[in-house]
Amino acid sequence: MKKMICFKAGSGILNIIRDEGLKPERVRVFTGPAGGPKWFTAVGLDKALIGSQFLQKSSFEKVLLTGASAGAWRCLAMGCKDPLSAYEKLRIAYSRNVFTALDNPSTVSAKIRRNVDSFINDQDVPHILNHPKFDLAIHVVKSKNLAASSNIKIESVALILSAILNLINSKYIRLFYDKSIFYTGKRTPEFASHNYDGLSFRMNSENIKDVALATGSLPYFIEGVSNIRGAHEGVYRDGGLINYQLNEDYNTEGGLTLFFHYQERIIPGWFDKKLYWKKASCKSLERVLQIFPSEAFIKMLPDGKIPDRSDFVTFVNDPEERIKRWDKVCQLSELIAEDFMESVESGQIRDRVKPLFP
Repeated sequence: MKKMICFKAGSGILNIIRDEGLKPERVRVFTGPAGGPKWFTAVGLDKALIGSQFLQKSSFEKVLLTGASAGAWRCLAMGCKDPLSAYEKLRIAYSRNVFTALDNPSTVSAKIRRNVDSFINDQDVPHILNHPKFDLAIHVVKSKNLAASSNIKIESVALILSAILNLINSKYIRLFYDKSIFYTGKRTPEFASHNYDGLSFRMNSENIKDVALATGSLPYFIEGVSNIRGAHEGVYRDGGLINYQLNEDYNTEGGLTLFFHYQERIIPGWFDKKLYWKKASCKSLERVLQIFPSEAFIKMLPDGKIPDRSDFVTFVNDPEERIKRWDKVCQLSELIAEDFMESVESGQIRDRVKPLFP
């Protein structure tokens, strides 16, 4: 059988994986990237992790689930009372979204809120906030200056200026966006407790759905979420602007970060997508095990491509065809899950893993 996935490990855990394979006891962090419908490639693996309770077998008291946008929604679904059911509701709600030329940021925001409501119910909220094994950290950004405007033209100027400033140095986009996290658990997550240049707030029953909406509220296309309870006053938007894929040192000394990604390249921030020289820092990847689809898997997908937001435009007049293709990707993603579980259980991962940095 052709290999459906590839494995890469940071220098801090490469020899451990090569010596003993992947033991769930070592997993301390699970993180998911932003990237719109690209996350459908992760469906099979996520469901396998949920069904096998792979993450719950960690020897650490709590496993941190963290991400932005769709990556954050995957984590929230995993923290629900019935995670398999919640995850499937999320998948259905997201894939069945239909957008037209008549939509605007307000109507799109309403649809995204319905997505959130579809998979997080009233019973899930206390379970997520007090999960026996998982703590969550959801990435958002707090907009400021021009970026905090509700005027779409002014907001566009902020995005353009952010992109230009990011060419000089990524720290300059902080003129418009403060990176922020909302977290569960008894204390601030370890990565946000030391040298973290952002804001941190506790998630609670009154703000959890607003946080879930904010982390997926891409500027210009979707309204920001104003004045989230328990946080500073202001407008909160998609955390992927700064934490697009993996852009934090989750400080997992003694453990590892499990990171399923839809591609090999790891992009730090949203503004770095076309800046191919921009890479995640070696420090943030030191204890990361990256899993990503192989070329053989991608060739099996409809049109040989991973789904992305452009599909909404391509199939704007035929949403049924888009949904059919996305469902096919989700179905094929089960092959990724099979390859992962077999590689881990047999120990083959020891021979397949490669270094994240040559």
